[in-house]
Amino acid sequence: MKGNDLAHYIPCFLQDYLTLQKGFSRHTILSYRDAIKLLLNYVSFRKKKPVNSLTLADLGTNTVIDFLEYLEKERNNSSQSRNVRLSCLHSLFRYISCHDPLLSNHCQRILGIPFKRAQRPAVDYLELEEIKAILAAVDRSSRDGDRDYTLLFFMYETGARVGEIVSLPVKALQLERPFYVRFLGKGAKERLCPLLPKTVKLLRSLLKQRQISPKADVPVFVNRRGDRLTRHGVRYLLTKYVRIAAGNCPSLKEKRVHPHTMRHTCAMHMLQSGVDINSIRAWLGHVNVETTNRYARTNLEMKRKILEKHLTVPKSVRPWKRNNGLLEWLDSLTHEN
Repeated sequence: MKGNDLAHYIPCFLQDYLTLQKGFSRHTILSYRDAIKLLLNYVSFRKKKPVNSLTLADLGTNTVIDFLEYLEKERNNSSQSRNVRLSCLHSLFRYISCHDPLLSNHCQRILGIPFKRAQRPAVDYLELEEIKAILAAVDRSSRDGDRDYTLLFFMYETGARVGEIVSLPVKALQLERPFYVRFLGKGAKERLCPLLPKTVKLLRSLLKQRQISPKADVPVFVNRRGDRLTRHGVRYLLTKYVRIAAGNCPSLKEKRVHPHTMRHTCAMHMLQSGVDINSIRAWLGHVNVETTNRYARTNLEMKRKILEKHLTVPKSVRPWKRNNGLLEWLDSLTHEN
């Protein structure tokens, strides 16, 4: 291997390959960067070498495996987070392998490290009465309350990711017929979501209060200072109204509600209304239909539990009897003749 090959390949991987060739978003590139930084700092500490002195030879298979265990045991990362970090490292070593055949064997050993099987958490979603309780908890007499109501209603109707909502510009709204909103989702993929007349009315009122043109290139949802609302701000507002709503809707006390819960809720309510999986996939902007199928599985599980609870199992006409003859024959196989 060359001298400090890491100092050459890592900048090329992040700046040239991921940014210019793949066209990944800034958030995605930062995720790759963080995974690489964690690995380099871990190896530097373990080998007692400065990061600038590390080479690919220092990043052996066992070292990477130890690093993944460190993420889970000492940093308390979940199996899913561990797999995300490993996926980033796989991409890095795949890139190095393609650009230097002499390093191919070393890289292939890293690429052979498998992903850990991780338990997928159940889909958290809200019932219709719980959604109504959250919306009813908003005091719409104030300007902030009117914004909060519009925000929560918009989140529920569109099922958009919180990142898509906080970055949504006013010019992406079509508030004249046909009503729709244009979202820029993961992988810079655009999708259109229809809007209900009630939502359009709420949005028009919101823009009128701020004296904003429908074609303005400014955020739809802003804080009191007029700055773009942040992910943290959305989470804070949702948590605030869930806490208030729980007084009239006790079931909310047992649920962990976060912005993505609204997305799950939109999907589940569409499914329960008879909307097909492919339409839901297009609505939510899922790249992989397997992601959307999680809602179908959750819905089927819900139906199964209802059947088990309410259907009575008819008693057998003939009582069951143990067949001792077969069991005795099986037991006899352990005895010597």
